[in-house]
Amino acid sequence: MADDIMTFDEILEDPTYKSEFDRRVTKALSTVQAKLDAEIKKSSGMKSSEDFSALEEELNKSKTELGKLKQEKYVLSKGLTGEEAEFIAFKAGKMVDDKTTFEQAVDALTADRKKTSFDWTAPVGGGTQKTGENDVMNALIRGALK
Repeated sequence: MADDIMTFDEILEDPTYKSEFDRRVTKALSTVQAKLDAEIKKSSGMKSSEDFSALEEELNKSKTELGKLKQEKYVLSKGLTGEEAEFIAFKAGKMVDDKTTFEQAVDALTADRKKTSFDWTAPVGGGTQKTGENDVMNALIRGALK
């Protein structure tokens, strides 16, 4: 009876058994590989190509918005407000090309812009200079603001 028992290697010497064994091993490896791939995909958070393109589009929108905010900040740093700031930003946007940056365009548009200034030392009231204690202190304060 001990002679009738074949070893595993002896069984695989038969081409029919060997091909069946190879087929089953290949199928088991494919199943395990598919499960591992699914687990890796799930654990690493990989997205499908549609999700990737949606994320890429969102990234591009965010970059565009960031660029606009930087431009707006630069225009506001020049002391422009309201409609004037919008107009300068619009004109500068039209001037931007390969050689001119947005900042250069804003600088060019605001270079000859006159800034409003107030002369705080001008006499108030009737135009005559007053010599009271409060009047002298007010004149000192107004002079310091100049």
